[in-house]
Amino acid sequence: MTSALESSRQEDQVVLLESVPHPAADAAEPFIVASDRRVILAYPIAESDFERFGPFDSDDDPFCAVLFPDTVFHRLGPPGDRDLDVHPLASQGLVAYSVHEVINSSLADELSAVASAGFAQRHFVITFQESTFECVASDYTVVGVYGAAEIASREAFSLVR
Repeated sequence: MTSALESSRQEDQVVLLESVPHPAADAAEPFIVASDRRVILAYPIAESDFERFGPFDSDDDPFCAVLFPDTVFHRLGPPGDRDLDVHPLASQGLVAYSVHEVINSSLADELSAVASAGFAQRHFVITFQESTFECVASDYTVVGVYGAAEIASREAFSLVR
């Protein structure tokens, strides 16, 4: 017999978001700046995205900052790239060092029962070397790609005020 959670997981569809820079492998850890309803995630971007989101100086360590407004849930923690196969969405196409949106998200559906009405809730998943970021929010915006973590951090803090 299939449980309600298992059957709803089968509806989850993971799609890659190419408009967001890919996370770098073997780089600094991502960080979160959050207020009650806004989350900004900052992380180092993959070298393969330097040309697309640059230009950068040779001594830069590019970080991007992504804003998730109207957030009702977020977390940053395991699994990382080595054990990503244990994530419930791994069989739906979740891959390492990538940015995803989960269409028909069972998590977003569960949270809609307790969240404030009026916000369209979307489920996002970003995978890193040592962790996975997930959030349910109304949207996402790449607010900037910066030459260093310090600049991304300063911008992230200014956006949650």
